Amino acid sequence: MRTKVWALLIFFLIAGMVLSLTIGANSLSIEEIGTIIIGRGSPTQQLLVFHFRFPRTLIAILAGTGLAISGYLFQAVTHNDLAEPGILGINAGAGLTVLLYLGFFTTESSNSLLPFIASSGSFLAAFLVYFCGKHEQKFVPNRLLLSGVAVNAGLSALTLISTVNVSQDSYRFVTTWLSGTIWGTTWQHVLMILPFLCFFLPLVLWQGKSLEVMSLGDEEAISLGLPLKKVQLFFLIIAIILAAISVAVVGSISFLGLIAPHLAKNIIHRQKSQSLLMAAFFGALLLLYSDILGRVILSNGEMAAGIIVAIVGAPYFIFRLLKTNQGLSNNVK
Repeated sequence: MRTKVWALLIFFLIAGMVLSLTIGANSLSIEEIGTIIIGRGSPTQQLLVFHFRFPRTLIAILAGTGLAISGYLFQAVTHNDLAEPGILGINAGAGLTVLLYLGFFTTESSNSLLPFIASSGSFLAAFLVYFCGKHEQKFVPNRLLLSGVAVNAGLSALTLISTVNVSQDSYRFVTTWLSGTIWGTTWQHVLMILPFLCFFLPLVLWQGKSLEVMSLGDEEAISLGLPLKKVQLFFLIIAIILAAISVAVVGSISFLGLIAPHLAKNIIHRQKSQSLLMAAFFGALLLLYSDILGRVILSNGEMAAGIIVAIVGAPYFIFRLLKTNQGLSNNVK
């Protein structure tokens, strides 16, 4: 069963990459893509595929992977299936700093500093959530989640207020960014996120046993000799870094970090390396196909990938919330 699932995931990933290269304002056939790859396409086709569509395809895959792993780690640390980067204020922090930067320091939305500005906002938001979420110098997972919801709401409100003082062009870019449009579509953006994934994914997989022990519960993990607070902080830092750098290049994508880990856990029920890798695959596929659908749905222009993900993710979030509440009610009875 799992072998078939892995085969399907790999197939859909390859198919999605091909579709992403063919679909756009100037459509290309699969035969033309093959011709371009072997170097026989026209200079215009070479430019279109290798300098625009291929980097965008890789960005969607890498950012989707990063957000999925981040959501998986957030859920593991907080022991809460509703935790994900968007809910914990990562997206809102990045959005606010991007808006402030464009509104008061520059009007160039293509500025190369924007990913770093967005990342700094995510880190500041995460620090604020962590500072508000700890209690008596102790890390409290549930308190962290509640703090994330509060910080997310506060930063979102500040972003709306700050839009009053920005130019029309900056406002247009920020609203596009907040809707989850994949704007980082160059090889420079690919190289921004790729090293982080290449470093942190093997590191998390290497600590897979710690994730599995931590899923048993705090008391059980401590009794088995796991340095719980250090491990929680370790995974939390990695989750924040991956979410921040992913959001910085693809805009505000919510719910992806919620859906992908759940899909993986429904197939592989234990928290271990295989379920983490499957969550990464699901994250890559969700963002890649959302980006493709966004280009197909509207005949004139494109719909933001974040909107497509939210259309699927918001009902799923409500479903999980109702299911969690139902489980709590049954436990009380």
